[in-house]
Amino acid sequence: MKAKSILIVEDDLFTSRLISSFFERKGFITYQAYDSGAAFMYAADKNLDMIILDVTLPTDSGVSIVQKLKSISPCPVIFYSSVTTEEMEIKALETGGDDYINKQRGLNVLYARINRLLSKVAIENEITSTSTTVSINNILLNAELSQCNIAGKTIELQKKESKVLNFLMLHKNSLVNRDEISYLLNGYAYDGWSRSIDLIICRLRKKLKAANIPEGAIKSLRGKGYSLIEHEFIAA
Repeated sequence: MKAKSILIVEDDLFTSRLISSFFERKGFITYQAYDSGAAFMYAADKNLDMIILDVTLPTDSGVSIVQKLKSISPCPVIFYSSVTTEEMEIKALETGGDDYINKQRGLNVLYARINRLLSKVAIENEITSTSTTVSINNILLNAELSQCNIAGKTIELQKKESKVLNFLMLHKNSLVNRDEISYLLNGYAYDGWSRSIDLIICRLRKKLKAANIPEGAIKSLRGKGYSLIEHEFIAA
C-alpha cells in the first residue's frame, strides 16, 4: 500500500520535527512548512493526503489560509493548535477545517483522528469511482434507481438501504464495520449508540427474505459490523 503523505504547517521548529518524526514512524511521508508561503508551495507541488495546520503562523493565521490551501490541494485539513478557545475552534471549522485538535490532547489523538478522516476519504472515493450497478449470483442491484432485481423480480429499496446493500455487495465476504457504513450514509463515524444502521439492515433482510434470500446472507458480526456472504446471497 502506498504511504500517505502529510504536510505539517507549524512555525515552531521543535514541534514540527516532533510531529514529523512521530508520523514517519507510523509509516507516513511528511513535509514541513514553517510559514504560509512554504505551505502553498508544498500544496501545489506534492500529492498530499492530509494537512496538519497550526492556527498561529508568522505572517498569517491558519484560519486565513485554509481555504486557499484546500483549493490548491483538495485534501482534509486538521487544525492542531495550542489555542483552546471555543471561538477559535468554531472559526477554524467554519472556514474549512475538517477537525480541530488541541495540542494538549497529544499526538496519539491526532493520529487517530487522521486515520478516521483518511478512512472517510477512501470510502467517498470508492463510492464515486464504482459503478452504480453490481451483481452477485442471480441478484442485480441498481443503486442509482434503488432497485434490486432478484431472479427476475424487482424490489424497491429506500435510498439508504440501496447504498448499504451496494456497499456490502462490493465488499462481499468481508467485514464492513459501522464506521464505514456511517461515513457512507452520514459523512461521519458511528457514534456508538444510534440504532439507525441496525434498523436499515433489519429492513433489508426482510425485503430480501420476501424474495427468497435467507436472512443469513447478511451476517452480523457482534460488536464489529456486517458481512454479505456470497454463497448464501442467492434466491432459491
